[in-house]
Amino acid sequence: MAIGKNKRLSKKGKGGKKKKADSFEKKEWFKLKMPKISGIKVNTYGWMPANKTAQGVLVEDRMYDRVCTIRCGDLQETPLPTGPDNPQTSTNLKLRVAQTKDQMCWLDFYGMELTRDKTCSLLKKWVTLIEAQTDIKTTDGFVFRVFGMALTEKVSWQCKKTAYAKTSQVKRIRQRMIEIMNNELGDKGTKEFVARILAERCGTAFTKELNFIFPMKDACIRKVKLIKRPPKEDLRRINDLHTEATEEMNED
Repeated sequence: MAIGKNKRLSKKGKGGKKKKADSFEKKEWFKLKMPKISGIKVNTYGWMPANKTAQGVLVEDRMYDRVCTIRCGDLQETPLPTGPDNPQTSTNLKLRVAQTKDQMCWLDFYGMELTRDKTCSLLKKWVTLIEAQTDIKTTDGFVFRVFGMALTEKVSWQCKKTAYAKTSQVKRIRQRMIEIMNNELGDKGTKEFVARILAERCGTAFTKELNFIFPMKDACIRKVKLIKRPPKEDLRRINDLHTEATEEMNED
């Protein structure tokens, strides 16, 4: 190609590149309002962003049904450090945005699960892992699937290296675990249901009653999963969840 024939090759772009705007400047921020449940000591926790209104969609509609995961140890008046002495730091609480009002997201219980490092630390060799699950319906129409777990324990005076349970013992333990979960968590409202899980009522009952069948340790609720909820959001229940404190439960 002869020099000077194509004039576009010698010209530079006009104005240079357009400066990219920060995407977070276009977002609107909402504060997370925690439900008043026994075991949750703070009223608010953190912020959640959402894109501003576009094409007729409200910002509040974008926030509805979002799920956030919060460590239970951070919901105390003073956040607890991670460690084996603080079981709450090994539990993740899942909360759903049920209502948005006054730049605040009103949260509702969605589920619970042990952290992965805690679950992996419990699993060991030469013992039997026993898991049980059951569906529990609350009095306000929610259905939760509760997963329990327990590990057999080697007694100090035994000579055997292993602590395996027989199949018949495993069946008895699993059946008893399901009965305990239904007795401790069944026929309760969502508020009391969550309060009993955070208080580890099932784990205490597991350790107390399963030892008659086989020595057990590390018995706890591993996971809680929401299976079904009422088709229509009950705003009165959400307001009660955030305004009324849970009554103190008497220990058995």
